[in-house]
Amino acid sequence: MKKTILALAVLLMAITAFAQDNNEKPFRSPSGYQGFFETGSAYGLAYNLSLVNSQLSTTHGYQFTDKFFGGIGAGVNVSLNHPTVIPFYGAFHYIFTTNKVSPVVRARGGAYFVPNSRVNLTPQMTSKDNGFGAYGDIGFGVRFATNSSIAFNLMAVATYYSDITVTHYQINLMGMGASGYYYDTRENISNISLVFSLEW
Repeated sequence: MKKTILALAVLLMAITAFAQDNNEKPFRSPSGYQGFFETGSAYGLAYNLSLVNSQLSTTHGYQFTDKFFGGIGAGVNVSLNHPTVIPFYGAFHYIFTTNKVSPVVRARGGAYFVPNSRVNLTPQMTSKDNGFGAYGDIGFGVRFATNSSIAFNLMAVATYYSDITVTHYQINLMGMGASGYYYDTRENISNISLVFSLEW
């Protein structure tokens, strides 16, 4: 897995170097309303780079100059082993050049929501994901313009989530009768990811 991530990083650097040497004018200069649809796979920093989730997001806003975009968006991160997370955020993108192929950075900041989903782990244990937390990310990659109103972005992204609190209820069947107690655990799903986005 580490070799895969290193290879992806080298690929991004190579594409960026090519973009810096590309002096052609862009096929499309972004202006006005801009929308993004993004998908990717994330690998958790707290779990030895194991797969944390698959993610989808959509962002909408305004291209203030040919290089600077600001907007808002929301997404969903789904995992078989961790709670489903719904982030909502403000987003900023900066395109470094006006060439057809250009380096691009993006930053997001906001909060996430965890649905109050109950999971019956065993007949004696129930778990519940709780509440809200802080969310943010920063990404670096390459933007590919086209002749039409569409562009493509490939980015490496580092994402921060504040820890998720999971409340468990354990039933104790020992002794003369049943009794139970609550306890909390915390999950860290901060991650790094490779994402692909469609821009229009």
